[in-house]
Amino acid sequence: MRYTVQNAPLPVKFLTWIYGILLAVPWYLISVLWRLTYRVKRVGQENLDFSPNRIYCFWHENLPMYFSTHLRLQEKQIWMQHPLLFMKPIHMMLKMMGTNEFAYGSSGNDGKAALERVVERLKDGYSTVITPDGPRGPVKELKAGPLIFSQRSGVPIIPMTFHCSNFWVMNTWDKKIWPKPFSTVVITYHEPIIVTDTEDKEVWKKVAEAMSR
Repeated sequence: MRYTVQNAPLPVKFLTWIYGILLAVPWYLISVLWRLTYRVKRVGQENLDFSPNRIYCFWHENLPMYFSTHLRLQEKQIWMQHPLLFMKPIHMMLKMMGTNEFAYGSSGNDGKAALERVVERLKDGYSTVITPDGPRGPVKELKAGPLIFSQRSGVPIIPMTFHCSNFWVMNTWDKKIWPKPFSTVVITYHEPIIVTDTEDKEVWKKVAEAMSR
């Protein structure tokens, strides 16, 4: 049986909690120290003034740069997360960053209920973050998640791009990018996009192109 955060018995949840702590705490501390070794520049922050909450959207390859440049979140956020217990270190890392709530779900694992929970929280003023080519790809192929969130909640999508002057490419399916020391990371917040029709191919193209600039 594949245990999830919803169906795991108490002893399994406890052991997974220990496993999550043992990995998440060192990972967070390393990220804090690593962040001190490079410079971050933010472009387009005026686009965040369009709405009090947002759907931040970027490709999966940029997750290491997002984590290391957003070590303390400044707004209420809910993240849709895979419910299987092997993800517990990620869940705990996000909690340490300040994530307020998780909607646990994926295809075949309460995904529809998790989507509804995110939409509900977006209407309540929360923001969310989504990598729409995850969790397994294809790389840089936009899935419907952020468009559904925006269309159902009225909250704008903020496409994000990350550019690093010097980096390593990790040997993962998405070729994650990790900044090298003394490099410069430029984070760009692109113009907000509100989705009124998830069938509008021009909107799909606009979101995908913004994340790929």
